[in-house]
Amino acid sequence: MASGDAEGLLTLMPCPVCFADTGQSPYLTVSDHAYVACNSCGAVRLHPLPNAAEAAELYGNDYFTAAAHGGYVDYAADEPIHRRNGRARLRKLGPPAVPAAVLVDVGCAYGFTLLEAKAAGWSPMGVDLNAAARTAVEAQGFCAAPTVAELGLQPGSVHAMTFFQVLEHLPDPVAALSEAAALLVPGGRLLIETWDRRSLIARVMKARWQQATPPSVLWLFDEADVNRMCSTTGLELQRWQRSTKWVSIGLVAGQLTNGGSRTGTRIGARLQKVALPYALGDLVTATIRKC
Repeated sequence: MASGDAEGLLTLMPCPVCFADTGQSPYLTVSDHAYVACNSCGAVRLHPLPNAAEAAELYGNDYFTAAAHGGYVDYAADEPIHRRNGRARLRKLGPPAVPAAVLVDVGCAYGFTLLEAKAAGWSPMGVDLNAAARTAVEAQGFCAAPTVAELGLQPGSVHAMTFFQVLEHLPDPVAALSEAAALLVPGGRLLIETWDRRSLIARVMKARWQQATPPSVLWLFDEADVNRMCSTTGLELQRWQRSTKWVSIGLVAGQLTNGGSRTGTRIGARLQKVALPYALGDLVTATIRKC
């Protein structure tokens, strides 16, 4: 949708977060894409939202190898960094409550966090839309599927689920959390890493904020959004905390050029293994418990 069509976004489509039909107002325009805010709860989403099949098309191999749609120059080359981040994330989740407790990592990519989860005593399995990623996961001995439903798990059989920078890419995050709540054991844990549109850098940068990257990023969350979705789905938000992660200079170079610059890609390839901390205050972790 062109930016000049912003006034046409004041529709009465029910909000996917609060389900109110009070319409939306323009929030941000990025290139020829628009984000809108619900007039009732304020949740911010891309307009129009793609359906599940359209969203899945964005995560082909070039997302992991050519920085397409805000992805990675070479995801596999950053394995040591991904594993380092995985260990830090799992520490926030805490140890398994029982031996070989089941953990499902939604958006597992090549399974580097699964490797760390297994080392920490979990019985992990992964979900990813990308077929090549699932093949890599299965080659490491883990179960993987394109959707949570296709794992074939029984309700109340999962001890923990993780969504690391995934929920904002899903057309229906409430449905995803409802599915997670159904699978979790009572008191089971859910960990979400996402981005906070209320952060200082997001408010200052506005449409230039690095996370406002349509069409792959569908939602720009804040704590109130996540709390509301948890309450709706039988989950309890226990903690919302600022987070830090490590990124390679190769990733940064690729995302700055969105895979479109040969120079940026070459620079990124040379500096792929050089890591630096990302601590700008907009990355957050939500620690959640099933009621």
